[in-house]
Amino acid sequence: MTLSVLQKKPILIEEPYPYFIIEDALPEKVYEQLEREWPADQLLGTQPFDNGICYRLKSDEMLKEGVVSKLWKEFAEYHTSADFYKEVKNIFGDIMPEVPDIESTISPRGWDKGGDKIGSDCQTVMHEPVDFSSRTPHIDNPREIYAGLLYMPYPDCKSTGGEFQIHKQSTVVTEVNKNGGRAVGDKAGEIVKTVPYKRNTLVMFCNNSTNTVHSVSARKNAVRHRRSVNIIAEFNKVAKRSMFNVREMRK
Repeated sequence: MTLSVLQKKPILIEEPYPYFIIEDALPEKVYEQLEREWPADQLLGTQPFDNGICYRLKSDEMLKEGVVSKLWKEFAEYHTSADFYKEVKNIFGDIMPEVPDIESTISPRGWDKGGDKIGSDCQTVMHEPVDFSSRTPHIDNPREIYAGLLYMPYPDCKSTGGEFQIHKQSTVVTEVNKNGGRAVGDKAGEIVKTVPYKRNTLVMFCNNSTNTVHSVSARKNAVRHRRSVNIIAEFNKVAKRSMFNVREMRK
């Protein structure tokens, strides 16, 4: 069974920063099984983030035996692997940094072999059904290489909003508040692309500069949690590398 979210060849868009979107990313049978086996109880049993509205089950737990279903464990294993990293690299090309011997220096969150330069993660995520944006315009960790978001809304979800929004900056971001989620405030720029909160839809971007401002639109009439999967790779501190430079304050 092929589990990659990159089975369809996407069109790479390079402005305002490199990203692509894939609709119906997973084969329907795979998606439906993952949907049936969604680990809601395990997720809601974790300590919430973002002032109590966001629950994340990360690879440090998902890859343990018996925590999630067999398919979800295999899904997390693949999307934290060197093979998946190379799939992403094949799409972004030279925009992504070259990492020699990626097979021997990448490991999932919580499973570092000791001195691994690349950390990867595949997280199932649930946001409380709030009527405000769960993520205002921000940039990600400068050590992050790429980030992917797969939407998995409940089949009976009738809400609107919760979309991934791509911004085009008019002002260069040189400083962010790390404790404030690296929000960029009035430097967000205009929204140039909106990716609907739609089943089996993937959006992924290469975190190659401070231009990678993104946000999530506020939901309306939400009674169900917002479900998604985060797929990321980043430089571990031992690598002493980052994708860009920005001054990170703690306020």
